[in-house]
Amino acid sequence: MQSKKRKNPVPPELLLDAVPYRNQEVELEHEQDGPVLWAAVRRRWWMRRPFSLVMPYRDRKGFRLDTLGMEVWQACDGTRTIENIVEEFSDRHRSSFHEARLAVTQFIKTMASRELVAVVLEKPGRRPDEID
Repeated sequence: MQSKKRKNPVPPELLLDAVPYRNQEVELEHEQDGPVLWAAVRRRWWMRRPFSLVMPYRDRKGFRLDTLGMEVWQACDGTRTIENIVEEFSDRHRSSFHEARLAVTQFIKTMASRELVAVVLEKPGRRPDEID
């Protein structure tokens, strides 16, 4: 049995320099219970015919955000680094930088794993569309 190769984790100091961008395909809806991000579900082989006739599937999946999650989501606008978002979060909620870093980076990692945001490690002095 072969073991799966794990991707090398990004060192925290590089992650703070990364810029999170919202996925343009994600829709934000404000519902009675709070904001919800709606993302398309990837169609897997079992979601196609004839299996889809027996096992219906959803076209999209929702992710409900609380107040803090909405705050971080709105900050992922492609103009701020994760470090900037952490500093703003820390100042706004009167927490230490390290506490805010843990909360914000973990939430951004979760959003990235759900393809709600893309985290780009930019080269200094270059825009993302100029990266090789």
